[in-house]
Amino acid sequence: MSRKTSILLLLFAGLLLAPNTAARQFKKPVYYDAGSGPWSVVSADFNRDGNVDLAVSDLVTSEVKVLLGNGKGGFRFGGKFSVPGASAMAVGDFNGDHIPDLAVVESGGTGQSSLAMFMGNGDGSFRNSGIYALGIEAGFLAVADLNGDGSQDIAVTNSDYADNGKYGNLMIFFGRGDGTLKKPVTYNLPNSPTGVAAGDLYKDHRADLAVAELNNSSLVILTNDGRGKFKQTATYSLGQALEPASVVISHLVHGGNADVVVTDVGGGISVLLGNGDGTFGNPTFYSTAGVGGFGPAASVIADFNRDGKLDIATVLHQKNSALFYGNGDGTFQLPIPLKLIDGGPSMVTGNFNKDGSPDLAVIVQTADQIAILLNAE
Repeated sequence: MSRKTSILLLLFAGLLLAPNTAARQFKKPVYYDAGSGPWSVVSADFNRDGNVDLAVSDLVTSEVKVLLGNGKGGFRFGGKFSVPGASAMAVGDFNGDHIPDLAVVESGGTGQSSLAMFMGNGDGSFRNSGIYALGIEAGFLAVADLNGDGSQDIAVTNSDYADNGKYGNLMIFFGRGDGTLKKPVTYNLPNSPTGVAAGDLYKDHRADLAVAELNNSSLVILTNDGRGKFKQTATYSLGQALEPASVVISHLVHGGNADVVVTDVGGGISVLLGNGDGTFGNPTFYSTAGVGGFGPAASVIADFNRDGKLDIATVLHQKNSALFYGNGDGTFQLPIPLKLIDGGPSMVTGNFNKDGSPDLAVIVQTADQIAILLNAE
């Protein structure tokens, strides 16, 4: 088993069940079959019917499954296609036809990984447009227009977790606008990079990158010169974080600067508030102890209780997920458990029933299912 897999399987003992419940924030979860080894879930309107759909990668069966939404919060099987070692995924419009496409990491385990591009046909089906070599163990990816040419590009992190963090890099693939990618540009990040996110950290309308590093529990900032060339400008220690995984960039304070949330498999989330000039304050760590689960894997951000303040939902690898209500100033309340039959490595938010409130889709890995939590607000 690679270290990439093991960090998502770590168990952390001594967590106590929180005395609170989710206060009816979400309705009772509904579960859908997701294959034999669901790993990542993304959302978009894949068949252009105005409803939010889901795509789920299956690491065991080497497939991507499509679940088509009915606009009322329900889903039906919409087809599948083969992707060897399907793991991390991202949605983008890579050929400019305004139909959602998929970028899928073909995991190499301890061998060579690949990046597979699938163009959407507009009916929920996909066609392959190319496969590109990655590093030994590709982990996470982010999509944005990184060089300002109007086409979407892809940033992918590579590590060799089995080699004690002695290897790592970030690969930038610039899109041609026709669904194909140019030869990648590689930046060395030797401390086992994990999560990556793209966002405008300087308020200069350029997509910069924030990358978590596992080996030294840090966050690396790479500044964009506007033409797609990046320079490492800062590294921030994540303090209490033990094993940083996914990264999300958002504006946690209304009208404020770009902030960063890093999910830590070691037991919580780290929030770094931005200064608007590419720099950040010290991280604030929010523990998930007490929600009755172990090992946070990924987070999403939305205003779940519709009070005008952004909240954070985090999926734990086992048992419950967690919901942190925001105070509107970049700080968050203690976590509330979102009770599920188990946890998993990925979640996504979207308005599944068109009521204006953000809902959740959470991978329940041990049951090979997707849990749909419709917002009760």
